[in-house]
Amino acid sequence: MATETGFPSPARGYEAQAINLNELLVRNPPATFYMRMQGVQLVYRGILSGDLLVVDRSRPPAPGCLVVFRQDGDFTCRELVRDGDSLVFADGAGNGIRVCEETEIFGTVTGVIRKL
Repeated sequence: MATETGFPSPARGYEAQAINLNELLVRNPPATFYMRMQGVQLVYRGILSGDLLVVDRSRPPAPGCLVVFRQDGDFTCRELVRDGDSLVFADGAGNGIRVCEETEIFGTVTGVIRKL
């Protein structure tokens, strides 16, 4: 029969739980995709080139959200803003791309992951 010797650890009972990024960042796994940001158009929102975007296709886009859209075969991430009666993809520098029939909104950005 083994017995413990010495004093118990003062940290006993304070063990940290493992962090599960899927639990923190993913609400709907089958509709969630990860995309790499390229460019500096969203620095004003704290998103840098090379950041990993968590994109949820099931979350409806709304003005003020960051969205990934496809236009002319290219994926782009911008902020969706209302300009009068129309919607515009804005980059924070006053540049905007009008939403048109050929524009496919791929999904809404729900998180950003950055490696330092």
